[in-house]
Amino acid sequence: MRVLILTDAMFASRERTFLERLEVGLADEGVRVIHAVPESVAESLTAGLGAPVLAYEPRSFAITRPLAVARVTRALTKMLDVEDRTVDVVHVFGGTAWALGADMAKALGAALALEVWRSGLVDRARGLGTVEARRVLVAPDPAIERALTAGTEQRTVRLAAWGAYAEPRVRPLLRDGATPTAMIVGAGRDRAAYAAVVQGLAHASRAAPDLMIFCDALAARRAGLWALARRLGLLPRFSLIDELEARRDLLLQGDLLIQPDAHGEARSVILDAMGAGVLVVAAADPMVSVLIDARTARLAPQGDVNAWGKVLTEVLDDRARARALAESAHVFVRSNRRASDHVRAVLRAYEAAGVRRPE
Repeated sequence: MRVLILTDAMFASRERTFLERLEVGLADEGVRVIHAVPESVAESLTAGLGAPVLAYEPRSFAITRPLAVARVTRALTKMLDVEDRTVDVVHVFGGTAWALGADMAKALGAALALEVWRSGLVDRARGLGTVEARRVLVAPDPAIERALTAGTEQRTVRLAAWGAYAEPRVRPLLRDGATPTAMIVGAGRDRAAYAAVVQGLAHASRAAPDLMIFCDALAARRAGLWALARRLGLLPRFSLIDELEARRDLLLQGDLLIQPDAHGEARSVILDAMGAGVLVVAAADPMVSVLIDARTARLAPQGDVNAWGKVLTEVLDDRARARALAESAHVFVRSNRRASDHVRAVLRAYEAAGVRRPE
């Protein structure tokens, strides 16, 4: 089996670690993988991804999309073995690439798998019409699966819950004598949500005067957090990191991973944090089933300054309880969200679209 994984720029940049993990898992199952990513991110991804990477021009309107498809097809033909130039599945991640992916699958005679990675894509997916024998909608979370299948049996929907690697042993969280660190991730589009978190951290810092805060630079700019941190007196402990969510090497060294907004998005960084023993503090989100208050994370209502201040203060004040919760989340991922289970579920989704599994 050969799979073309097609991603848009945002997904390719933010979920680089996830794509690498999926590629390795599929390869272990005998699947050959090729990546197609926008030209703007192709160079940065080539080094990390082991499989071949094709670059495409993402600005393809309906009238020019056939040209974009033809270019990718020609590049793909040159890359593949002369004896076997077939592609069995085009698996699309990122809503802005769905139309191109559908045309690519048609041109290649391949099955089409559309990853409905956020709840905002559900209505669009449901509007695609009745089931096609060579198309499958892939849900990364049971909540999204339920939304896709509600009230209809006409679509081919398969659950492939995202997974992560859980370390056999995790490092101690919020160690005595060590500087506590908080990592703020996300896109920063909801200014009120991010402002509530920073104000909550300012309140919580009374319990941890040495607290250091790291925030994704783009999110901070969008949400105006630098100016807010200055007003709150947090600048000496507030640092901006470019593409923080993609920097898993740095991110998973923190004590707290903070997700201020709730948009029903599957995010591998949440699972990776839990698997590494980092405590997740997030906005409550009914469309993200791994966020279970007091079992896998501490949750607060999005944008509620008082609630965020209370939750963050409790986490930093009662460190034994925080460590126990991080361990509980680690056990949850190790038992319920393994990366290997995700890969097997993806292969079952391909089978639902009529593709034979590798022998």
